[in-house]
Amino acid sequence: MSWERVNKFDPRTARLADRHYSRRKIGAPQFMPPGQTIILLSTDELAVFGWWRPAPASGVKSMNGLDGWTCTIFRNEGPTRSSLLILRAEEALVRYAVDCGPDGMLSYVWDAKIRSVNPGYCFKQAGWRRVGRSADNRKTLLTKPFSCAGWV
Repeated sequence: MSWERVNKFDPRTARLADRHYSRRKIGAPQFMPPGQTIILLSTDELAVFGWWRPAPASGVKSMNGLDGWTCTIFRNEGPTRSSLLILRAEEALVRYAVDCGPDGMLSYVWDAKIRSVNPGYCFKQAGWRRVGRSADNRKTLLTKPFSCAGWV
């Protein structure tokens, strides 16, 4: 399994995003915030992964004050293990990103909106570590150094 890079208006990724808990406007043609984005679609078209970072030249900072690439969406509806998809998405990030920022790779998992008793389990299996909570205390913050992309 591998990822294909697509643009933020790809209808296949929008349909997958429509079924993700973070989706704000179901049916909208795109789902990524403004800034730098890397959107990945699995070759079987059953998974989507979105990387986001404020454009460094814009001077805009992320709301959490961290500087790195954030996974804003990951949805896997296929048979491939999610931790493997995450590792491959990290490798894609290394291929496509010019730089990362000192805080590395980041992701939030909204604990109450997932079925797992171990929020972020698939990320943890891919070598990510829990480092804190969101400002509203509803989400688990996970991170991984950019230098460890693709490794557990």
